[in-house]
Amino acid sequence: MLSNRFSLFLSILLLNFVIGCRTDNGERNTDGKYSLYTMNKDLGNSIITSNTVDSGHLTISKNGIAIPTQQFDRSIIVKDKHYYFLRAGKFRKYILESKGLKEIAQLDLPDQHIENINWIDQTTLLLFTSDNKTNRRLWIYKINVNDFIINQQQEVHLPLNSTEFNILSVGFGTIHQDHLLIGYTFNKVINETDFTTIDTMYVATLDKATLQLKTIQKDTRSTYPGGVNTVQSYSFHDENGNFYFMSCPGIALGNSPSKPTAIFKIDSNSTKVNPSYFLNLTTKTHNHAYGMWYLGNNKAIVRSERRDRYTDFSDHHSTYQFEYYLVDLISQNTRKLSLPFDKGTRKESVLIQNGKAYITIDDADDQHQVWVYDIKSGAISVGLTLDQATDFIVRIDQLN
Repeated sequence: MLSNRFSLFLSILLLNFVIGCRTDNGERNTDGKYSLYTMNKDLGNSIITSNTVDSGHLTISKNGIAIPTQQFDRSIIVKDKHYYFLRAGKFRKYILESKGLKEIAQLDLPDQHIENINWIDQTTLLLFTSDNKTNRRLWIYKINVNDFIINQQQEVHLPLNSTEFNILSVGFGTIHQDHLLIGYTFNKVINETDFTTIDTMYVATLDKATLQLKTIQKDTRSTYPGGVNTVQSYSFHDENGNFYFMSCPGIALGNSPSKPTAIFKIDSNSTKVNPSYFLNLTTKTHNHAYGMWYLGNNKAIVRSERRDRYTDFSDHHSTYQFEYYLVDLISQNTRKLSLPFDKGTRKESVLIQNGKAYITIDDADDQHQVWVYDIKSGAISVGLTLDQATDFIVRIDQLN
């Protein structure tokens, strides 16, 4: 199954997929500019690399490199032609070769799962992890991905405000105003297949160098800030240094749907969540949303569910229901983009590059396409198309 709201509890549920890639003429391509990760109808997975996503047609059968099922899943980190993944107590670094993904380095991270990541620069990765036993303890690792060494590691003790809600979810971690800001909340397990979220979100301010906790803010306007960003994006800095993040209380993440999905702002000259800025997306769209990507010039794209098109969480991922909205962060106006309904609860389905937004959609006609939205003109066209052996395009990434 493509997506589920329990993926943050890796001790409860961990889905594994297969990966692969080839080119149109049957030669295996490993050095394209773009990487598309797919889940296929035969339950295998693929990585398709291509030098363009503006046009063309690729097929799973001709463009696949098979990878063992247990090696990878969709929560991969893609950067500079390398793939990173935490599996079986090791944080692993891979390159894509003609016969598969080759592991070239690893670090010991026993009994951990990734909650969030942040690239400080091209070679320095901040990794936020929690333990698989309690899902409560938070560690931060500063990793040099070239030498593949841990330059700094620190457990951060975030105070527990409720013994009932005692599972940690980290939704973002970012460097802002020379501090490290961490957005998080707490959850509780209802039964072995369900959980819910406390009615408060928190933002912790840490010293960037020492990783020591300084202050904690609380906000009850919504809950579940951000999400696991190796699966989907939920936050960004704009050109002026303002930081925006989305809250995700819908059933697919926070599972506290009485709270609205909203966009929050931390101004460029502050480390505090702006108390007067509140872009209520649920009021605008009458639905919850998951996923937000910045277009530039105070515009963003959000991916919104349609409550009238799914029954409950059991068919949330398989129903053609997801819409894409253009959001003006200043006027707070929204406009639905003229695109087919998409399926798949959480996907890294938008890539912004060179004045265009590339949006991957799996539609009701069994078309699996990259749609190209020209940001300046607003024109929308079909770009790269994958064949019908594809079930979901899970993510699109730039490789260089």
